[in-house]
Amino acid sequence: MKELPVEEKWIKQGFVALHDFSPVPVPENEWNKLIKNLQALHVGKNEYFIKTGDVPDKMAFIYRGIFRVFYLSESGNENTLVFRDEGRPLSAYSSFLENTGSRHCFQALEDSILLYISFNNWIELLSGHPCWQAIYAKYLQILFIEKENRETEFLSNDAETRYITFVNKYPQIAERVPYYHIASYLGITPEALSRVRKKLKLT
Repeated sequence: MKELPVEEKWIKQGFVALHDFSPVPVPENEWNKLIKNLQALHVGKNEYFIKTGDVPDKMAFIYRGIFRVFYLSESGNENTLVFRDEGRPLSAYSSFLENTGSRHCFQALEDSILLYISFNNWIELLSGHPCWQAIYAKYLQILFIEKENRETEFLSNDAETRYITFVNKYPQIAERVPYYHIASYLGITPEALSRVRKKLKLT
C-alpha cells in the first residue's frame, strides 16, 4: 500500500457518492470538515487493506477498484463474505468499536484507490452535525439488511438460485471477480460453480 496525494477529481466523485447516499443534505461547512481530514491510499492488486488481527483505524471510500472481505476457517479455507466496489464504504467497523483485531481480511482484487479518514476523525464528525449521524444510521441499516438477505439466501436457496441472484444483483462485480472467489462467496466449490454455469449455458 502507498499513500497518495488527494486529487480534486477523487474528492468530486466522493461528494457525488456521499450526496446520493446521504438521507439528509450535508452542509458545505461539514463537507469541508471531511475534506480537511481526507487522505488517499493506493492498494495494489492482491494487497490487503486490512488483515486478520489488525486493529482497524480507518474508514474508507472506494474511488477505484474492488475488494473482497473474507475470513479463514479453522481448516484454512477462505470464505468470502462480501465484495465491495466503487462508491462503497470499506471498514472493519465492528472491530473498531470493540477495539479488537479484525476477524476478516480486506483484499484488493484490482489496483485500487481509497479515500479515507481516521476513525477518530469520523467520531469527531459524528459528535457534531446531525447529518453525519443520519449517514451513520443509514450505513448500519444497509449492513443489517445485507446481512439478513445473505443469511436468508443461504437458508432458503440452492446454489443455482444463489448464483443467479448474485449475477442479477451485482452484474459488474460478477464480470470482474474470478469465479473461484464467486464460488467462495456462494459457499460452493469452483467445480460446483462450473457445473451451475454449464447448466445455465454460461460457459
